[in-house]
This record gives sequence, structure tokens and C-alpha cells, in this order.
Amino acid sequence: MLRRTRTRVLVALFAVTALAIAACGTRVDHDQIVRAVGTGAGPAVTGAMPGAPGSVADIPGATAGPGTTSGPVVGAARGAGPAGQAAGPAGSAGSGVGATGGQRGAASGEPIVVGTVGAYSGPGGAALAQGARALQAWGADVNAHGGINGRPVKVIVMDDGGDASKARSLMKQLVEQYNAVAVVAAMTVVETLNSWRGYVEQKQVPVVGGSCGPEWTQSPVLFRQCPASPEQIYGTAVIGAKYGKSDKFGGLFCSETQSCTFVERELFDKGGAERAGLDPQYRARISVFQADYTAECIQARNAGVELLMVVGDPGTVERVASSCHRQNYDPQYLQISSTMRASAVGKPGLSDILLGMSVFPFAGLSTPAYNEFAGAWQRYGDGSAPGPAAAQGWASGKLFELAATAAGDDISRSSIITELRKVRSERLGGLTTPMTFTPQGPVDSRCMFYMHGTGGQWTAPAATHRNVGDGGRLCERLPSVIEAGACLIDITA
Repeated sequence: MLRRTRTRVLVALFAVTALAIAACGTRVDHDQIVRAVGTGAGPAVTGAMPGAPGSVADIPGATAGPGTTSGPVVGAARGAGPAGQAAGPAGSAGSGVGATGGQRGAASGEPIVVGTVGAYSGPGGAALAQGARALQAWGADVNAHGGINGRPVKVIVMDDGGDASKARSLMKQLVEQYNAVAVVAAMTVVETLNSWRGYVEQKQVPVVGGSCGPEWTQSPVLFRQCPASPEQIYGTAVIGAKYGKSDKFGGLFCSETQSCTFVERELFDKGGAERAGLDPQYRARISVFQADYTAECIQARNAGVELLMVVGDPGTVERVASSCHRQNYDPQYLQISSTMRASAVGKPGLSDILLGMSVFPFAGLSTPAYNEFAGAWQRYGDGSAPGPAAAQGWASGKLFELAATAAGDDISRSSIITELRKVRSERLGGLTTPMTFTPQGPVDSRCMFYMHGTGGQWTAPAATHRNVGDGGRLCERLPSVIEAGACLIDITA
């Protein structure tokens, strides 16, 4: 049993949003999902989680997919929260391209079916589940505002639990049985995406946004809403050099997976940390199964590290910080987005965090596009504060909405691909870095968002661009959201 648990944890650790690393030993809160759907909080929900109370049949208004208890559950969005629930900030409609406008009346006609296949239970659930929930919230919000081109959206969430063979089977079911026009917000781990990548390429099914890990390489049908992983990793180092309290840098990297090794290689072996302006002092391998990290904390302190990155699942990051705090060693933490939970900023030792974000900050903004997200999450979210995965899922939904709106009356797999390949330097009202797609795949921008966690709160501080080379001019000439309080910086070397 222990061996099986360790294997599932290792599979989950391959997820990256620069490194969508999953949380160990946790899963989606099924009761929370049931409560949300019972009050009309989304167009579709995950099925019953293994070992969780209840079953698919417990979910009001839902229809179970055949042959699985943790696969798809399909239901139409009700488009409104429960009576008395806050409706979100005034003027929450987005202003960017593809943003949902004001109330437009009920959608009608044939539903536009989209779906996601991801690791939403088991070890990966805590880190990735909010991505699926944000997609549900997007679908509910779209339907509440009249749908896309007057048609309602139906969202199907399929939970593969991080199992590659199950992921491929569910993907085929989503495409062939439910006739989804696109896979949206695919919050995957490396092994699961690789299990169905060849299939969606063969079938020409667009995959619109997701976890954006190192497995999201060039492909004619993978349309990621984030920069590639090397850019995310290097961009986080730039944030540390630009805004950190010290350049004395150190890193702790999990030893269980190549995903952690990938980050270590980019920052240390390939010189990314130094190139960004940091002064590397120390690095070490750790295990996600350790209960205590006192030895590593003492070694980092003795090496003079004042800016520390921990690359592992969110629980490991919190245990490292707690161990260091007990030794009266509280360095500033520099983290890649998905190694953090939204609640981490209130944990012992984590009172000062710099966080690299590949899409918009999940807190601290005041732009129209962000307010649209915040209002939808308040009505249709999971009841907790949104985190990095929620931002990823929402941005994915908005990217699909952009393409589907442009497709007009012909919303199909081929039309979605056609419209996405027309996208040039698109930022969805400030939700993403500049996105450009070609028949070969995405053209990466060299930009990053960043957040600061301090005093138990997350903020998105204002920042200025560094205008360096063509990448700098690219960022400079695009409409900026800096004036509204967001942070978009150029990370061109």
C-alpha cells in the first residue's frame, strides 16, 4: 500500500505550471462540489471522488457518464448563485477581447460542449482542482450573460486521478461520446498529457489552455495560455533579482521527479539564476516524504542564503518553511506559482513570499477583466480563496471564449483552431502575457506577472518594464495593465 501511495505521489509531482506540482495525499472536497452544484453554482461538476462520501447520483440535476464513478458528470449551468449571495463587484464585466459583457438574456440553441480531463482527485487534487472549478465558474458566468453567440456552454469535467491509461480513455470519451469541440483548461500531469497528446493531434481536437508544464511543448493543437516552462522558471528568477530583499539565492529541489530536476538544471546548471541577477549560494535535494527539513535549513542559513526557493508540492514548501522558522531562520521565499496554495501566506515562516505567475495574479488587482473573474468566483467558486490554478482555468476559458466568439455560427473543432491561429499579441484584457499562435504552435512571450505575499495577504504590486531587446519592446508597446495595479514585467535576458 505504501508503495502504491508513493507511486501516485510521484505521478502527481510531474504536474507543473511552470511546474504544476501536485499536493501529496489530498483530494478534491467532494462535499463542497455537491453543495455548490445543489445551489446552481456551475455547469458541470466532477464525479464522486474515490473514498469520498456520496456518489454521482447524489448530485442534483447531474447525469453520470457511463462506466465510471469518477468520470464525467454533465449538467447545464443555472447561471445564478443562491438567493442572498453576493453578486460580485459592480461593473465586473470584462473589457478585454472575448470578455463577457453585461446581462444579455438567456442563451438558447444547441449547447457548445467543452470539457477538461485532469488530475482532480488523489495526490494532484489540491493543486489542480481549482483549475476545473474556475472553468465551471467561467461556463456558469457565460451562460448567465447570454452564452456565446447566443448559445449556452456545457462544461464536462473528467477526473483521471493522475492515471495515464484512464486519462486516455476519458479523453476518447470526451471527444467521441460527448463530441466536445475543445478541451479547455487541461490541468494535467506529464504522464497523462503524453498519454492522449497523439490522440488529440490525430483527431485535430484543440486543447485550449491548462497547466502549461514542460510537457506543453510545440504542437499544432496545444494552445497554452502561458509562457513555456523555461521562461516561467527564468522569469521567477528575474522577479527575485528585481524585487527580492537579497540576491543571496538558494534552492531546495525534490528528488522524486525529473520535474524538480528540470527547475534545478535551468537555474543552476544552465546559469539561469546568475543570468537573472541572483548570486547562487546553495542547493540541495530533498524528499517530499520528509517530515522535517531542519538540516537543510541550517545548511542554507550557514551558506548565507537570504532568498530561498523550494521546488516541491505545496505541502512540502510549507513544511520546509515551518522547519526553518523553528530554527529562527526566516529567509524570503521565491516561488514558482503552483508550488503555492492561496492559504500559504498565513503559514509559519511564509510571511514574505515573491511569487512568479504565468497568468494574471489571483488577488490584488482592480482591472475590469480581473473583476469579472472575482465576481464569477464569488458566485460559482469552491468557497475558498482562489489560487494559481483558478487563474489558469479562468484564463483558459476566456481564451476559448475569444475563439468561439470569433467563429460566429460555425463553432467546431476546426473553426476554433482556425480562429486561435489568428491570435496575435492577445492579452485578454490583461489576464495573460502576450499570446500569438501559428500552425506550428505558440510563439512565446518573455513576460511574467508577479505577486507578493506579506502580512497574511497577497498583493499584485505595480512594476515597471525592463526594455531590453526585441522582447522588451514587445512588452512595452502592448496595452499595459500596470496603471490598474497589476504587474507585467519583461524577462528578456
